[in-house]
Amino acid sequence: METKGVDGPTSLDDVIQEVGACGPFQGLLLLLVHSTILALVGGMMMMAFGSYNPGWECLDVVPMDDNLTTVSNSGSQLLNQSYPDNITDRCVLHSKCTNVSFSSESSTVATEWGLVCEHAWALKVILTVQMVGVLLGAYIVGHIGDYFGRKAGLYIMVGLHGVSNLIATFSPSWQVFAAIRFFIGVAAGGIISPAYVFPPEFTNQFWRGVINAIPTWSISASLLSLFVMLLKDWRQLHLLYAVLSCLVLLPIFWVPESFRWLAVHGQDKKATDVAMRIARLNKRPQPSLELLVDVAESERRRASAERSQRYTYFDLFKNTFLRKPTSVLSFVWLSLSVGYFGISFNVQALSGNFYINFMILSVLEVPGIIFSLPTNSFAPRRFGAGINLVIVSIACFGITITSLSMDSTVGNDTTNNNTVRASIILALAVVAKLGILCAWNVITVYSLELYPTVVRNQGFSFLNAAARMGSLVGPVLFPQDPAHFYLAMIVLGMMTLISAGLLLLLQETKGSPMEDMFRSISPPNVDSISGGNALIASQGGTEV
Repeated sequence: METKGVDGPTSLDDVIQEVGACGPFQGLLLLLVHSTILALVGGMMMMAFGSYNPGWECLDVVPMDDNLTTVSNSGSQLLNQSYPDNITDRCVLHSKCTNVSFSSESSTVATEWGLVCEHAWALKVILTVQMVGVLLGAYIVGHIGDYFGRKAGLYIMVGLHGVSNLIATFSPSWQVFAAIRFFIGVAAGGIISPAYVFPPEFTNQFWRGVINAIPTWSISASLLSLFVMLLKDWRQLHLLYAVLSCLVLLPIFWVPESFRWLAVHGQDKKATDVAMRIARLNKRPQPSLELLVDVAESERRRASAERSQRYTYFDLFKNTFLRKPTSVLSFVWLSLSVGYFGISFNVQALSGNFYINFMILSVLEVPGIIFSLPTNSFAPRRFGAGINLVIVSIACFGITITSLSMDSTVGNDTTNNNTVRASIILALAVVAKLGILCAWNVITVYSLELYPTVVRNQGFSFLNAAARMGSLVGPVLFPQDPAHFYLAMIVLGMMTLISAGLLLLLQETKGSPMEDMFRSISPPNVDSISGGNALIASQGGTEV
C-alpha cells in the first residue's frame, strides 16, 4: 500500500510509482547495467579455472623408491592425473623430477608456470592478491558512487576491468600476472556495488524484490563454465572478457544517472530530466516539474536535523539505527562469501571430472530464481533469508555426516573411491551453493532497503568489502584434499546457522519505502503504520 499526499507524490517512491515503477525503461536499464556482471563474473572467477591442474608426467627416469606407491612400468612416474591415488607421493616425486610435461588438455595458470606441489602456494598468493583488490575496489567505489554518482563508479570500473584483462593475456610471469589480477580485483569490487544498487533506485518496493531475484550472476557463471569447456585456455579467456567489458561499456552514452541520487544531491534539473525520460519511455503521463522539485527539496529538508556533510563509512557505525544492521549484515555477507567462493574456487576438491563438476555447480545456480523470487517479493526479508541460511547449514552438516559415515579411506590412501559417497557430497554441495545464492538474493534487497540513499552505495560497498574478506578466507578454509572437505563444511554450517539467528535482531523492511536521508527519529514501525512511512503520515498524508 502506498502513502501519498492529497495533492500528489510526497516522496521519491511516489514519483517512481507515477512515472512507472517498472516498465520498458527499467527493463532496458536492468539489461544494460546487469550485463556488466557478465564480464565481471568471468574476470573474477577465472582463478577457479586458472588453478586447475589437468595432470602432468615426469619425463625423467626417477629411481624406484619403496616409500612411493605410484611407479610406471617404464621406470618413469606418471603423476597427478586429475587427483589419482596419493597426493603426497605425487609431490614427493615431483620434487625429484626436473623435466615435467603437463597435459595438453588445458592451458591454465598452474600449467603455464608449473604451480603445483611445492609451488602451489603461488596460486593462493594470486587469489589473495586478487581478493585484496576486490576489497579495495569495493571501498573506492563506495565513495565514488555516493560522491560523484552511481554511473561514474560503475563505468570507470568497467573500463579498468577491460584494460586489465587485456594486459593479463601478455603476462610473462606469475608475479606479473598476480599484479594484474590485483587490478582485475579492484575493477570487480567496483562493479559489484553499483551494478546491484543502481537499478533498484529506479523501482518501487515490490519490483526491487523481483529484479534482484533475476539470476544475472548465475547466468554469467554458467556462461563462464561453457567458455571454459570450449576454450580451455586462460589467455583466450582473459581476452574474451576484455572484449565483453568493452561491449558492456558502450551503454555509458545512454544510461542515465540515478534519479534518487540526483534528487538528494540537489541536482533538481537533471533529476527532473531523468523522471521525464522514464515517463516518456514507459508511456506514462509526465509529472509536474514544479512538483518534482518540491518533492526533492522535501527529501533534503528531512535531514535538516542532521549536520550537512558528505558522509563517510564511519557514519555507518556512528548512526544509532545503522550500527546494528551494519554489524549483523557484515557477518552474514562474510559467511555467504566464505561458502560461495570456497566451493567455487575448490571444485577440484570434489571427486569426479573437473569440467563436469564446474558446469554442474555453475548451471544449477540458475534455478535458484524459482526459490528466491517468492521470498524476495512476498515473504518477509528476514524469514526468506533465514530459511535459506538454515538450508545451507543442513546441507553442510549433511556433507559432514556423509563423509564420516561413508569414509572410504584405506591406510594412507585419501582418495574417495566410493561413487555413491562422491555423488551425495556433490549433490549436497549444489544444495549448499543454491541456498547461499537464494539467501544472498534476499539479503541484497534487504541491505539496500536498510540504508538511506545518501549512504546506500557506501553501505552496500562496506558489506561487499566484508564479503571480500570471506572470499579471502573461503579458498584457504576449503582443503583441496577431498578427504578433508567436510571440515570446512562444519565451519560453514555453523556460520550460516549463526547468521540466520542474527537476522532476527534486525527490523523488517518488507512493505516499507526506501529511505533517502538519515533520520533523527526512530525508524518507522511497519506493523503500526501502513506502508511504513511514518514521516509522511505525520505530515498530513493520507492512505490510499
